[in-house]
Amino acid sequence: MTELKYGGFSLGRINAKRNRRKAEAYWLGFLEGVLASESIENLEIDSIKAEAAQLLCLFGDEDAADLIQDLDTAYNDYHGEIYGVISGIVDYRSRPFDQAPEPKDHCNRFFGFCAGIACDGRLKVNEVEKLIGMIDQNIEFLDDSRIAGLRKVAAEAISDRQLSAEEEEDISEWIARLVGDSCADTGLPTYGNSPSIDGVLRDPATVVFENAGFVVTGAFSLAPRKVIESWIASRGGVVTKSISRSTDYLIVAAVASRDWLHSHQGTKIIEARKLHEQGGRPHFVDELTFRKALELCGIR
Repeated sequence: MTELKYGGFSLGRINAKRNRRKAEAYWLGFLEGVLASESIENLEIDSIKAEAAQLLCLFGDEDAADLIQDLDTAYNDYHGEIYGVISGIVDYRSRPFDQAPEPKDHCNRFFGFCAGIACDGRLKVNEVEKLIGMIDQNIEFLDDSRIAGLRKVAAEAISDRQLSAEEEEDISEWIARLVGDSCADTGLPTYGNSPSIDGVLRDPATVVFENAGFVVTGAFSLAPRKVIESWIASRGGVVTKSISRSTDYLIVAAVASRDWLHSHQGTKIIEARKLHEQGGRPHFVDELTFRKALELCGIR
């Protein structure tokens, strides 16, 4: 077997294939979310176009290009035609995912679905019902407390078969913790945004290095991970590779992957969240705050 070296052509090709699969699963889920209300709304058009443009930009996707053209066409029954076009794309592109699923497909598809139902800044009861159904079909999602919280809030909200404005806002906030703010709020595609992590330390002065336990995860723009670990050690910190009860801080890179739930990075975050909920540690520190903490300690 040919050795796969970091940065080599073979490994790069594998990563490119995985990245495309992830993006396509997310886009499929997004379109399924758009269809969940069983109609196309005016406020969804810009979001659909933004997500299609993102896929086209990243991978030159022909279906995305065709959809953008359709969105710019003055059909007599515009919303009906667009609904039909999207339904056709979903039917065709769901087949390889349904017939030969890969481990992360359902996760990325779910994230896309969340973005799709929320893309117009509104939620309907039938959309929320389908959201709950997807979670119930993949109970491992509930290992992520954000998804568990989303399901709980969503189920309570539609228990009376109605959604108040306040309930919509609550569900939307939980969705934003998974996929970021909707395109209706930002004007930007949701694919590629970083998920949010609750409880992140923002004050660099609260980060103590001496005799504290650190775990570092993610792809940092600050420096290679080994360099970051050496900076921690030089200030008396203890760096380990895995989360444990002796971990005081989990340093999380600014460049996060949307599918961290099932990534190596995500495993550390989920373990850290569980321990944090039990005993208040470890603390999460984002890259920007960590950089400032280093500067306060005279490093760099």
